[in-house]
Amino acid sequence: MKLFDIEAEYSVLGSMIVQPSFIFRGVELLQPEDFFKEQNKVLFRFIRDLVAEGYTETQLNEISFKDELIKRNLFEKVGGEEHLGYVVEFALDSYEKFESACKIVKDKALLRKIIDVAKHINEKVEETPDPDTLIDDIEKRVFSLSEERITNTLTPICEVIPEIVKKIEELASRREMVTGLPSGYTELDRMTSGFHDSDLIILAARPSMGKTAFALSIAYNIAVKEGKTVAFFSLEMSKEQIVTRLISQDSGVPLHKIRSGFLFPQEIDKILESADRIREAPIYIDDTPGITILEMRAKSRRLQSEKGLDLIIVDYLQLMRGIRRTESRQQEVSEISRSLKALAKELNVPLIALSQLSRQVEHRSDKRPQLSDLRESGCLTGDTLIIDADTGKRTPIKELVGKTFNTLALDADLKIRKFRVTKVFPSGRKKVYFLKTRSGREIKASANHPFLKLSGWVRLDELKVGDWIAVPRQYNLEVREDSLKEEEVILLAHLIGDGCVLPKQPIHYTSADLENINVVKEVAERLYGIKGKVVKQKNWYHLYLPYPYRLTHGKKHPITLLYERLDIRRVRAHEKELPEKLFECDNKKQKLFVKHLWATDGNISISKGNVSIYYSSTSKNLIYQLQHLLLRLGILSKIAISKKENYRPTYQLHITDRNNQLKFLKEIGCFGSRGRIIPEAIRILNNRKYNPNKDVIPKEVWTLYVKRSKDRYNISWRELSKKINTSYCGSTLFKHGVSRERLLRIFKAVPDEILFNLATSDILWDEIVKIEELGEEEVYDMTVPEVHNFVANDIIVHNSIEQDADVVMFIHRPEVYKKNPDPEEQGIAEIIIAKQRNGPTGTAKLAFIKEFTRFENLEESAVQHVVEEEKEEVKAPPEEPFIIEDNQFNFDDSEDYDFDF
Repeated sequence: MKLFDIEAEYSVLGSMIVQPSFIFRGVELLQPEDFFKEQNKVLFRFIRDLVAEGYTETQLNEISFKDELIKRNLFEKVGGEEHLGYVVEFALDSYEKFESACKIVKDKALLRKIIDVAKHINEKVEETPDPDTLIDDIEKRVFSLSEERITNTLTPICEVIPEIVKKIEELASRREMVTGLPSGYTELDRMTSGFHDSDLIILAARPSMGKTAFALSIAYNIAVKEGKTVAFFSLEMSKEQIVTRLISQDSGVPLHKIRSGFLFPQEIDKILESADRIREAPIYIDDTPGITILEMRAKSRRLQSEKGLDLIIVDYLQLMRGIRRTESRQQEVSEISRSLKALAKELNVPLIALSQLSRQVEHRSDKRPQLSDLRESGCLTGDTLIIDADTGKRTPIKELVGKTFNTLALDADLKIRKFRVTKVFPSGRKKVYFLKTRSGREIKASANHPFLKLSGWVRLDELKVGDWIAVPRQYNLEVREDSLKEEEVILLAHLIGDGCVLPKQPIHYTSADLENINVVKEVAERLYGIKGKVVKQKNWYHLYLPYPYRLTHGKKHPITLLYERLDIRRVRAHEKELPEKLFECDNKKQKLFVKHLWATDGNISISKGNVSIYYSSTSKNLIYQLQHLLLRLGILSKIAISKKENYRPTYQLHITDRNNQLKFLKEIGCFGSRGRIIPEAIRILNNRKYNPNKDVIPKEVWTLYVKRSKDRYNISWRELSKKINTSYCGSTLFKHGVSRERLLRIFKAVPDEILFNLATSDILWDEIVKIEELGEEEVYDMTVPEVHNFVANDIIVHNSIEQDADVVMFIHRPEVYKKNPDPEEQGIAEIIIAKQRNGPTGTAKLAFIKEFTRFENLEESAVQHVVEEEKEEVKAPPEEPFIIEDNQFNFDDSEDYDFDF
């Protein structure tokens, strides 16, 4: 039996190229790994990326696949002209044939994976004779394979209508408010209509709010009162603790009394009655710590087939383990959330997942939780600049709300590439912190926003000065904007550097370099017919640029019109900015701009055999824009600040590394007399040995990755040193970072993909020099689903991960945060419905009985309170308490602990 069908693979790919209308179905049904031939995998991945980047069917019809492959350096990897032509020959002429070919490719891939699973099991039998471990492992792998089978994902509406009409008629005949599974709480059920099949309900709160107690109250109401089957997965408490809480809720005997064992005889009777009542309830408890979604799925399916199943409760989400390894805990929790939604849909039952909220709630004056508290990422201030990967334009994140576009992000191989942003949204008002790196990059973010260290994603409030985080070391943007003429670029560079373009003042340009004066005079005349007038003053020249036409009312100077067209503010030196339109130009025009800008306040000098290259300005924003512009051109720079008393601070952008200096001098240079020193500077730099330690991977790489690779190849540190032609130096090795060049040598000695990716990455590891707490600001975030990160302010940051919930509920008890709560707040719990796909949002108020950790309807609680008072009046003198010596009810109020993920 053949485990692959190359002809079917060619038919799928050829059809997608010839008839792009087939592409979307192909991407829906298949994955790159389903193809046997490597060239076919690469070609399918390329086509899938086009869809991910937002290409429409019309655009796919218009593009040349060959040209796109060449542009992305993939043409040779897919076999070049010969292979591409051969694939196209197998294109199919009908949709049905195409789907059939897709099924063949998928089936063959599944057969290969089944054989791989069989081989794995055979190996495991020899390594692990424990059958329970083997069964668990087999279940994971088989369930994983079952998820990959092709199913008909689109159903004609005519097949759905009868089923829906029947359901509506049934609901109408019942004439009941609650159409789903009732929670037992009147006000909550009125808002939700009960819990509905296949819904994922997230119930979130801070510790001590009683989320476990509320979930158990719901389980009690549904199982004991309604007789429905509930599966309760407890990752935090033991099954004994869960049952103890249920008995306390049912019997009305306080938990602390059950725990102490000091009980009156009548309380013992109540406990025994409750135990008998609860014993008959169809509640099934699993207290496996760190359970995975696959284990939970297997147990739930088994329970459903044997006993039936009406509700699943998971306590709580952050304690679960994901199926596969992810790059961050944020991604793992997101994967778990999606998997829980899939489980609810597969078993067609509601699933309530408890979730722990971060401390961010308590940093606000209003302690009520909100949706942004549930996301597994932090937030950025509204002025944070985001790059449009198609145009190069940089836009504040607050102006992108509600938009979708392509941006730059870090791929799995540590290269900066284009990825799709699916959502930009406000996240409320939060306390923010200011972070600054050694190179001068700055950003403001909330405490829980993750940044990338070598060890993985780390929240801002867990970072410290001296840590190294990932920032881009280069961008590969292909922008072909032609809105600026070369003469305009030259004119703008000089006027922004040394020009005066202020309202109600004559426009003029000042320079000590006559070459600069002449070039500005020439381009102004070519562009607008301006006859410039040169006035010499000491060692300086002033070039006045008067109106080129007769001045009339309402007529504007052509340079003023240029500034207005490009939205450039006419301000003094310390407020000057580069035109944002410049970032939408191609590399050639950007290099031309920098070349002429450097001729104004730039420096290229040689002193004692050292080359110095920097640009100075009193405008902070201009320097930061220039740093970004150089980064776009593949040149790293560093910002320094000089302050003198009674003067504005001066910002300097330094290019210090030999390789970056050479790149600047050879590819950009400097116009005018200042540029005449460039040949000598290049000669000096060419004769100087490059110091690779200027751009290093942090020292943690030794213990995090090199050691792992070394151990895999079973060699010692001494042997590794010999293989990379380095003297063995014992533990001193771990005290220093690793240059890219050395890491490549290590990779050749102990090949490991992560070592190669780190050595060739688009990352500069930049040291944090400042973290400062600021006040509260409006904050925003984005979602980049494919890689879960993006570039902001030239720093790589994590993106927000949305919960895949149909309903999101929060528990808020105002009295928890107040020393002296108002009487109307005592014993009150607010169940806040913050999200509901098919219903209203709002707040339901319940009573919280602390002694029994029980939630009740407010009206029931009031009646019960009156009854208890009446009982108190006629109650006989208390009997001696009955002491339980060996308490079987092990209660541990673990809600008091604070697990903050």
